[in-house]
Amino acid sequence: MSYSVGIWGLGESGVGAALLARRKGLTPLLVAEQPLSPVYASRLSEAGLSWEITNEPFNLLQNCTLVVRSPGIRPDNHTLLRLQEKGIPLISDLEWGWQHFPTGSQLWLVTGTTGKTSTTHLLTHLLKTAGRDAIACGNIGRSFCAVLAEEHRYEYYVVEASSFQLWDTYSLIPHLAVITNLSLNHIDWHGSFEAYSHAKLHFVQRLPVTSHLIYDAGSHRLEKALSKYPIAASCWRYRAEKGPGIHAWIENQTLICDMRTPEDPERWEVSYEGTSLMNPAQQKNGLAAAIAARLANLRRSDLRRCFETLETQPHRMEQIAIIDGVMYVNDSKATTTDAVWHAMSSFDRGIVWIAGGVDKGNDWGELMDIVRARVRALVLIGKDVHKLEEAFHGTIPLIVRAYSMEEAVEKAASIARPGEVVLLSPACTSLDWYENYERRGEAFREAVEKVRARNGNAP
Repeated sequence: MSYSVGIWGLGESGVGAALLARRKGLTPLLVAEQPLSPVYASRLSEAGLSWEITNEPFNLLQNCTLVVRSPGIRPDNHTLLRLQEKGIPLISDLEWGWQHFPTGSQLWLVTGTTGKTSTTHLLTHLLKTAGRDAIACGNIGRSFCAVLAEEHRYEYYVVEASSFQLWDTYSLIPHLAVITNLSLNHIDWHGSFEAYSHAKLHFVQRLPVTSHLIYDAGSHRLEKALSKYPIAASCWRYRAEKGPGIHAWIENQTLICDMRTPEDPERWEVSYEGTSLMNPAQQKNGLAAAIAARLANLRRSDLRRCFETLETQPHRMEQIAIIDGVMYVNDSKATTTDAVWHAMSSFDRGIVWIAGGVDKGNDWGELMDIVRARVRALVLIGKDVHKLEEAFHGTIPLIVRAYSMEEAVEKAASIARPGEVVLLSPACTSLDWYENYERRGEAFREAVEKVRARNGNAP
């Protein structure tokens, strides 16, 4: 039996793709290599869909004319390569969603190495604050296709997109795109920085003159990588400092957005004081939001109100407690050296750093200067600790190993002095000890709470 479309992998993205196919009147072939979670199985059953569990997905998928691939399936996957050899097109769930994107709605896409989730959250909050009908989806919360499968049609779809989802998009054209930065990441998955960079950025060459591209001009790797592509879209650049061709920057804790044209002569100034956007990374996200606000014809008061009402995201520079004068900060979402750099740069005090996990190909040299200046001790966790230990041996005065998060927090607490910070900012993924970075952050919180209870500090 042949099928017009196969869905390969039935997690959040795959189930969303299947529900969208069903809504469009199709009966897709659903294939997974692991049993489904009860939640996803229930969603598919309610939609009248069945699925196959097999260790040999090629035998089923070869009968399809198109296959929608789960983001977790690598480019070098044996089955994927066999399907390509057979001439069967494979696409990501983002491409599948775009092929069914509603006319009249806008797609705002957010990608980059770090800051994707927080920027997606900020842009969505901005639009909602201004009374626009918007939803965040993609690599944050619900999948792009799952949201598109709903009856409701949003005015704005703000989509967080990873390199795993972007590398096999072929027609996706966002109306507005934000690229937060570019640094070494997922080299283990893509094989090289060049392949990772191309996976992230190749969509920019499809953008028409009516699209807008907003990006961090302070990311030198990003600037260099973008220069390799012909870009017809309007480009808007931001960075921390003012400079030629920069449209948004920061002066004395105040955001400056100057996109003045004959049609828009206003210069915006919005203070970060009294908002949750107080560390450098968050403030740079605010610069992207300011440019997007101008392009969407929002008011300066909308941006300020957005900043004032924005809630801090869990697991990203989340202060858990202050115990005996020591601050404990959960930055479990920091899985790259770039994210860790931004976390460390937020503090002007000594740091006891908890780091480690599954190394994705980090260049630890990028952290050497800031680590030398601010880190007094390193507590190693997880699988890939040897590179970390070798990189900072002789730079960090004290390096110790822990074999659980509870032990790591206990050791950090015994080392930290009043006025210092214990910072969980792993620079690695969590998949050696935990199912995701959220669970790692929760384990850190639980361990900190035990220290607080033992020391008799009230929450």
